[in-house]
Amino acid sequence: MEQQQALLDGEDPEMQANGENFETQDENHILHPSSRALFRYWETRRAENPAPRRDALDLKLIRQLVPHLYIGEYANRTRMYRWRLAGTAVCELYHRELTGTNMLAGWDSFENDVISRFLSGTLNSRQPAILRFRLTTDRDQIIGAEMVALPILAADEVTTHIFGGVFPFRDPWPLGYTEIARFELTAARHIWTENLPAAPARASETAPARRNFQVISGGLSRNPAQDL
Repeated sequence: MEQQQALLDGEDPEMQANGENFETQDENHILHPSSRALFRYWETRRAENPAPRRDALDLKLIRQLVPHLYIGEYANRTRMYRWRLAGTAVCELYHRELTGTNMLAGWDSFENDVISRFLSGTLNSRQPAILRFRLTTDRDQIIGAEMVALPILAADEVTTHIFGGVFPFRDPWPLGYTEIARFELTAARHIWTENLPAAPARASETAPARRNFQVISGGLSRNPAQDL
């Protein structure tokens, strides 16, 4: 019972920080079934490459996941990670329009830095990342959610974007909240993948280089397929 509640709140004791560098090749650390389905689909599309081309993605094959999908990028001019496109379910979870806005708005400075480093690893090293967090609503409700961040190649086949999904562990629709009041990161991990040697990635513009670090404890009505 306690374990089930921990998952609803976005916690995973095995992924919390104890002075270790959390990288793994085990997809069992991906908890949400939809996150796992998206990761497996991404794996089939990339084959032996570090990242699939965006025109290799056929969202009709994962139609049920589309509202929860997003594309992210690092915007060099504003020095922020930005929602390039956010699906309707992601915007409904956050209770605001996200496309074009800062992906890390609302996070405190320390967690902002930790998440930025994971996203930098996805862009610069082309390695998937899994983040879990708790969202506290303006009615003091807690929603656990899992974000998967996967690298994809843009149309120029050089620039890397983040393709992923945000999946809550409970249905937020009946909760009746109007905004997210607080964000709390509870777990983070890279899912290390093997691939053939490839040219160095050029992240969307130039993302800050990833540094070694440790895990901490803690839409639009538009269809994302239109921009892929």
